Amino acid sequence: MTVIDRNTQVDLVGRGSLTIRPNDHVATGGEGSIYRVADTIIKLYTDPNKMQREGIADKILLLAPLSSERIIAPQGLVLIKGHLRGYYMSRADGDPLSLFFTNDYRREKNLTDKDASVLVDRMREITSIAHAHNVVMGDPNELNWFAVPDGKGGPEPRAIDVDSWSIGKFPVRAVMPSVRDWNNSGFTSLSDWFGWGVVTFQVYTGIHPYKGSLAGYAKGDMEKRIRANASVFTPGVGLNRAVRDFNGIPGLLLEWYRATFQQGERSIPPSPFDTTKVAPLARVMRIVTTQATGMFVCEKIFEETNDPAIKIYPCGVVLFRSGKLVELEKKRVIGKAIGHDCEVIKVEGGYLKTEGKGKMLSYSYIRENTMKEEILHLSLTGERVVRYTNRLFLVTDGGLTEITLTMLGKPILSPGMTWGVMVKSTQWFDGVGVQDTMGAMYLILPFGDKACAYVRVSELDKMRVVHARAGNRFASVIAVDKGGSYHKLELSIDKEYRSYSLWRCLTDGPDLNLSILPKGVCVTIVEDGTLDIFVPTSGVHKKVKDKIISTDMALASWGDRVLCIQNGGVWSLKLK
Repeated sequence: MTVIDRNTQVDLVGRGSLTIRPNDHVATGGEGSIYRVADTIIKLYTDPNKMQREGIADKILLLAPLSSERIIAPQGLVLIKGHLRGYYMSRADGDPLSLFFTNDYRREKNLTDKDASVLVDRMREITSIAHAHNVVMGDPNELNWFAVPDGKGGPEPRAIDVDSWSIGKFPVRAVMPSVRDWNNSGFTSLSDWFGWGVVTFQVYTGIHPYKGSLAGYAKGDMEKRIRANASVFTPGVGLNRAVRDFNGIPGLLLEWYRATFQQGERSIPPSPFDTTKVAPLARVMRIVTTQATGMFVCEKIFEETNDPAIKIYPCGVVLFRSGKLVELEKKRVIGKAIGHDCEVIKVEGGYLKTEGKGKMLSYSYIRENTMKEEILHLSLTGERVVRYTNRLFLVTDGGLTEITLTMLGKPILSPGMTWGVMVKSTQWFDGVGVQDTMGAMYLILPFGDKACAYVRVSELDKMRVVHARAGNRFASVIAVDKGGSYHKLELSIDKEYRSYSLWRCLTDGPDLNLSILPKGVCVTIVEDGTLDIFVPTSGVHKKVKDKIISTDMALASWGDRVLCIQNGGVWSLKLK
């Protein structure tokens, strides 16, 4: 049984029975499919004989005692008509750990180095618990962790894919090459700590410890560099400015990272909250040799003292860390956001603001002339709001519904057109959804004023999408393959959104620093000193070189203007 194509009753041993419906599908991989019914996750194996042949039922029973809020372990077996078909576990909320690597996510979620330490320390506790139960995790790569950015007392990790852990007679069967300890054979608790080190180092810095440019190594030579202990601590390595300062890592843990990645030592890591101090480490940085050309102008247009900007909306409103919302055109405060799950669009006579998720979703109208904020109500409930340029959509059980505002003496919110979406198997990013349709990947792309398209992208099959952004006839996607390599796929889409041309390359991580303008012009910064301007539909591509261009400029747009956030301020970027 590969997928559920009709309502199917299953028996959860120890819990009772429930019905799985096709719309409960979450994802399909190589060995099975995942379904979610309320707060229960069910994995059904593709091969109906796999569980008996490999004794998986015994393994599930061994792993069940590990189940907790932070360890999403199997809780029991699943039967269909009396036959073993899979197992069940609790629902794992949170975002993919790889998002925590990116500067955009950290800025928008207001995450600090202290938050990183809380998350890393809790991941350390989970790994220690597994080892205390004689378990080897084997493959602790970033795709096998979720995290809640605002959990109890700070970010909360969730260990997932626990059924792949090694326990008793059951060995480790596969490991992502990017976290594999290539200098040691076999899988042990120390190889787990090496993999833990690889992903937690990225939580702090945003870069894999064996990436960055280094003479003698090509971009994809990760295994070769791990074997040679040629890490980011190697003299002469080149890193972009978007890589976060290594001194944000607590001293004793930083020394552990250096000993592990550069000197080949293997040991249990210290807690990031160990107060032992060591000498600061000089940060390795990429040296930009590009000179000022005089062609590029970077002008600060707004800044709030001690209140950094965290997000720029295409309508020309900026969200600051304090929650303050500032309209750039008149440089005035128009309101305040309670949290950071806020979206703002321009509507007739003012702005429409949404906040929160699920039962906490709220809507308000901000009048342009008085700045008075009025609470609005929508006769439809949903999980979250998605924005595409200046359009808002509500994700509901029935699909993707556009939110419309009409002025009838007063502002009225109402549901607009709805497009069918497999909600549980769709991830939402900036202006685009990625749907796993029984293993076939589709992009859900709103476009124009009232349309939405489903575009089949076979190149994403068997890959995990971790970041994406879409605009007028263009989408950029960052996805991870089974080997742990990150790929950037850029799609130039035809006018009817029926076909696309594709460009792809390897990239160092999940960061996506891109501005897509309404006229179809795209701007990106991939390396310090170079601004790439391109028009996907025509193939026009121009590189602008200047020493003031850097990867820590977080690109955005305001109409047809390219903006960025740098050092907490809002800047305008343009050519002379």
